[in-house]
Amino acid sequence: MTLLILGCALFLGSHFIGAWGYRPRVEAAAGHHGYMGLVTFGSIAGIILIVFGYKQMEAQFLWLPFAPSYELALYLMPLSAILLVAGNMPCNISRFVPHSMLTGIALWAALHLLANGDLASTIIFVTFGGYALYRRFSLAPKVQEPQPIYRDAIVVVIGLAVYWAMLRFHETLSGVALEG
Repeated sequence: MTLLILGCALFLGSHFIGAWGYRPRVEAAAGHHGYMGLVTFGSIAGIILIVFGYKQMEAQFLWLPFAPSYELALYLMPLSAILLVAGNMPCNISRFVPHSMLTGIALWAALHLLANGDLASTIIFVTFGGYALYRRFSLAPKVQEPQPIYRDAIVVVIGLAVYWAMLRFHETLSGVALEG
């Protein structure tokens, strides 16, 4: 469990540098690339520790997931993937769903919390979901210009492709086989 918690702390710590207003100080000392390198290194190292920590933990169930939560996750995860993509491309979706990438991550975490009841999953999804919600509501909405509708169509197609890839390679990426 130590690696898992250390990984979550490292991931969060690297992201809170900017969230808590320390980015200008780090950039003054190390430059923009130094700041980006620190966040990138912290994120990657954190995720690696999370993966190894997750694999080391024995299943300790805190609750039994509600039976339909697995299906709910399967049906709503495409929305999460679309929001994730919308947060990284100019489109109308991100105009109407402020900070759509963070909203997509929070939805992803919430759906996975519902579908899993073990301690390791709870630590992971509370970490990512909690951070996403914190940032989602602490950031001011960006004013965006209307975009051509074809950009929304592209975002939806890419989002569905991302969902398909995550579904197809879920066990490879996370070490967890999907039921059913």
